[in-house]
Amino acid sequence: MSEEKVPGSELSQALQNCSLFSGLREDQLQQIAVQTDRLHASRGQLVIVHGDPTTDMYFLLSGSVIGQIIAENGREILFTEIAQNGYFGELAALDSRARSITISAGADCVFAKLSKERFLKILHEFPEVGVNLARDLVGQLRNMNERVFGLIAHDVETRVRVRVMQLAQAQEQLVEGGIIRNTPTHEAMAGYVGSNREAVSRAIAKLNKAGVIESERKKIVIRDLRQLLAMEC
Repeated sequence: MSEEKVPGSELSQALQNCSLFSGLREDQLQQIAVQTDRLHASRGQLVIVHGDPTTDMYFLLSGSVIGQIIAENGREILFTEIAQNGYFGELAALDSRARSITISAGADCVFAKLSKERFLKILHEFPEVGVNLARDLVGQLRNMNERVFGLIAHDVETRVRVRVMQLAQAQEQLVEGGIIRNTPTHEAMAGYVGSNREAVSRAIAKLNKAGVIESERKKIVIRDLRQLLAMEC
């Protein structure tokens, strides 16, 4: 990744949209901004890798990233997606342990990078940042609990239905005739729902046959919202 310095005033305006810095004044944001470096990553480029000993934190100024964990059998499992104004790398910055996730650029990205030492210093200087961090971590834990419960309580078809609804809702398309664009591949969806590509393909085919959805390349059309929400064909 390429790296460059950027004026503090310009970067502070970008950081003010990050939940971690909610409630900070403009002058406080500038104090933080001048401690960061700006980096660029091309679509698909790795940013951090599972097991690496690096401890920098990253703030996503533009673009999006995809986080994956690797199962013991070597199969990649989609873990999370982070959009503009999000951040990652905070766990290693807090405990200095190896990276627990692999992050790659889902699109061309611009980041602000903050070293572990500077991040810990900011936590001491600005208590609001610590409170915001705790709140964000609690949110992540709640989401993870819901996901683990879903993997345990539901079969593959139900988990695929839920994922389709999540994708539709995120694009404000959870309506009759709604069109979900840029849908993930069956393999990527399998990683998210904790299954395999073949099982996801069968579930998608069943929904197609029942007239619940119409699946095309990189696109899903919701044909029967009531059936989709009813979670049964």
